[in-house]
Amino acid sequence: MVKLKNVSRKKYSLNGEWNFTLDHEGEYAARDIGKSQSTTLIQIPGSWEEQGFGEPSKHNPIGAWKKLKEYVGTAWYHKDIFMTEEMENQVVKMVISGVRWSTGVWVNDEYVGEGESLVSDHVFDLTDFIQIGVKNKIVICVNNEMKYSLLDSHIHSYHTATNWGGITGGLYLETHPKTHIQEYKLYPKLEQEKIDLSIKIAEVGELGSNSSLLFEVFSEEDELVQKMVVPIEAKDGRLDTRIDFWDGVIYWDDLNPYLYHIRVSVMDEQNIIDQQTKTLGIRSIKAHQRHILLNDVPKFLRGYVDCCVFPQTGYPSWDKEDYLKQFKTVKEYGFNHVRLHGWTPPKPFWEAADEEGMLIQTELPHWSSHFVNRQVEPEQKAHAFLLRELYRVIDTLNEHPSFVLFSPGNELISPQGHPALNEMVRTLKTLDSTRLYTDNTGFGNLPAHDREGDFFVPTLNAHHPITLNYSGTPNTYEDYNIVTTQADKPLIAHEHGQFTMYVRPQEEEKYTGVLRPHWLETTKATLKKKGHMERVDEYIEASGTLQRRAYKENMERARRTSNLSGVQLLDIRDFPGQGHATTGVLDVFWDSKGTITPEKFRAFNDDVVLLMRCQERTMYAGEKLRCQVDLSNYSNQTFQNHELTWNLKADGKIIETGTIPVPKAERGEVTALGIIEVKTPSNQSQSLTLSVSLEAENKSYKNEWEFWSYLRPVLHKEANRIWTDISQLDISLYGAKYTGKIGFEGFSYKEEKDIDLAISDHLSTELLQFVLDGGKGWIIAEEGNQYDEVKTRFLPIFWNYIWFPTQIGTTMGMIIHDHPSLSNFSHDGRSNWNWFHLVDQAVAINLENVPQVKPIVEVVDNHNRGKHLAYSFEMKIGAGKLYMTSFQLLNSLKRPEAEVFLHESIHYLMSDDFNPEADVTVGELLGIFKLQGN
Repeated sequence: MVKLKNVSRKKYSLNGEWNFTLDHEGEYAARDIGKSQSTTLIQIPGSWEEQGFGEPSKHNPIGAWKKLKEYVGTAWYHKDIFMTEEMENQVVKMVISGVRWSTGVWVNDEYVGEGESLVSDHVFDLTDFIQIGVKNKIVICVNNEMKYSLLDSHIHSYHTATNWGGITGGLYLETHPKTHIQEYKLYPKLEQEKIDLSIKIAEVGELGSNSSLLFEVFSEEDELVQKMVVPIEAKDGRLDTRIDFWDGVIYWDDLNPYLYHIRVSVMDEQNIIDQQTKTLGIRSIKAHQRHILLNDVPKFLRGYVDCCVFPQTGYPSWDKEDYLKQFKTVKEYGFNHVRLHGWTPPKPFWEAADEEGMLIQTELPHWSSHFVNRQVEPEQKAHAFLLRELYRVIDTLNEHPSFVLFSPGNELISPQGHPALNEMVRTLKTLDSTRLYTDNTGFGNLPAHDREGDFFVPTLNAHHPITLNYSGTPNTYEDYNIVTTQADKPLIAHEHGQFTMYVRPQEEEKYTGVLRPHWLETTKATLKKKGHMERVDEYIEASGTLQRRAYKENMERARRTSNLSGVQLLDIRDFPGQGHATTGVLDVFWDSKGTITPEKFRAFNDDVVLLMRCQERTMYAGEKLRCQVDLSNYSNQTFQNHELTWNLKADGKIIETGTIPVPKAERGEVTALGIIEVKTPSNQSQSLTLSVSLEAENKSYKNEWEFWSYLRPVLHKEANRIWTDISQLDISLYGAKYTGKIGFEGFSYKEEKDIDLAISDHLSTELLQFVLDGGKGWIIAEEGNQYDEVKTRFLPIFWNYIWFPTQIGTTMGMIIHDHPSLSNFSHDGRSNWNWFHLVDQAVAINLENVPQVKPIVEVVDNHNRGKHLAYSFEMKIGAGKLYMTSFQLLNSLKRPEAEVFLHESIHYLMSDDFNPEADVTVGELLGIFKLQGN
């Protein structure tokens, strides 16, 4: 599309070299700038830090990035600018783009005004201050200190956009006639097939009696598709009118982001006095019951959280190509929605979002606590600033169809909401009814009761009665309906996911700007000290595998939920601060980490997603695999008279195929398609993969899930030669001896001639003596019986260990090594759902003091701590052998995977294959296990 030019308006770039002075103490006055102070040169656009200003920080963040140099305070720009003759009788404005936070402008030593916005340009009217035909002294003061108590909004947080300073978006003068278009708003109304237009003309009295407004609408191909002339009659210059749709009008949406341009011209007779052109995307966004409708079509917002992360500069980019690249990348992964966490980006972002069809939620620049207590009014100055910013957002973003949702900020309230935010939502609805509004993002309980909002964004990570542990289990009948049923408005899941993987030191070389990934300093030192560096790639792959599997279930859990309107994943990218959260499948540079392909990600993150409901992922060989297949349909079509095909593979080979008719699946619904029931092979233990596919309008939707079948366990023929003091085993281990002590009668030693294997949940003096004398032992470790143990869960760490160190589960998955004890236990060497019940809430044992002992099932600890953890290992001690597992075996008996693991372990331990390589001393063993006596 060729950009239409406005013939009456001109821009004069002021970018380039300016004189520059840092004012460390804030002691200079504008009239003195350029006289006695030391002055250097700086480039506009650009930040202070990029150009070498500031000082190195003594702060060494453990979980954030760090700038090479930093400066917080006041700085002065000054330059003599020649004002040309063509500016005579024109309005001359100066536009400063990309500043944080406040600005002041002086012309020829006269004060013009100040700017304060973090969401829009700072605009100054210089008309009454400049002299035409001569050079004018322009002084600009920029201060990047926190002006109001808004806390860690991501536009001004050390953890994200940093405390940047400078003029990063550019500087220019704009001239236009004194009679000009002062306001120009447009509001497409699909129901009436019209576009509402609101115009305000300044100095309208200077126009003749035959003046008019000419409206012209141009297509993407620059063809004139509609035209309207309206006389200018109002003496105040205010005109509200409508322009009719034209034949063949094309709506804007996420699948077809078609853009028109609409130009308005102030005409006096045949003369063009002033012109403005705006982007026009014809779309509607509505909340209808519990759906969000885009052009009356239900949409599932497949979103991620953009936290204002710019790893080379530390401030938002002003290059549209950067944002186009981002949006093209995320669309490959199925996303159509972005939630801006506590910031509103510059215009190039919105232009790119319009062109790529992204649905954007923007927010005010704060993450404060002013609205936590609903009985207390918010801090007056901060709240007044936020209200001014609110008006600026609505005004600035009017022309952008991608702007569909607005929230005042992140996690602002207690469970009960706040009256001031309710009033803010009501104000927003009067300003622009073509968007949807809510009272905050993330906090507040449901039902919402008196909270105002067209939609709400509750957390599904921890909304009562759901806890973090509900984020993913093998039971795919589970969903979030217990939350969505508490609301009668659309809901979007707040900061969904947050599953981490191992840090990637190779990313360090990508940082070529002013920022450095300082979290790697302490992490690499830890990993080097503990001998982990040579295995980092293995940890990355193993933890990335678990992260991929966790996100798939977590996202499908949301899609299985009726009446959920979207998710906001935190995040498709890593987060550099708050402990450094490695939650992304992309790094901070928007590059893939190689853990999942876009195609695989779209299987659970597209407009249409095929879903599977089954209570268990494991079964005995020969049993029936029975599951329900659902269809989450948020496409533009109703599926009617289609056919779903499926196949079941065993160890990669197809063993069964079938079809399910799809008579009808409405848009905006989760539809149960049918039941797949197939008998699994009875002759071996194996992994199974169920694949489903649905063809529709030249697009194929696919998905797949893993299951595991196990041969039924066989009781060892010499089970009577096993002793155990674990009474829970009597439901599975028949014939074993469950009485007395092993190797003792009273206080005296007694040789055990008829016992080959002793099983206990702790290390006792008797068990230690039995093993030292040549016996075989198995400790099924119970929590609390070891000195250095770490409680784990199956899912990866939530966010990161540094930020949430007390959470249950601070590890990142498993590495399952080839070992004869697991030869008949199907696995792929990594964490998968057949291990869930065995490892969730289990403890892992630290082996750092016995480096000669190698794990059988290794636990990948978080990279900050870097412990040598294991769920199972074996060793020689004295004349005997000891095997240790810390799985949740006793709590999972009668599950196929637990029964098989129990009996296969016993077969291994009773065989000659049980031959550990590592020797430990009694002292080393007593450093692992708490010895328990009589």
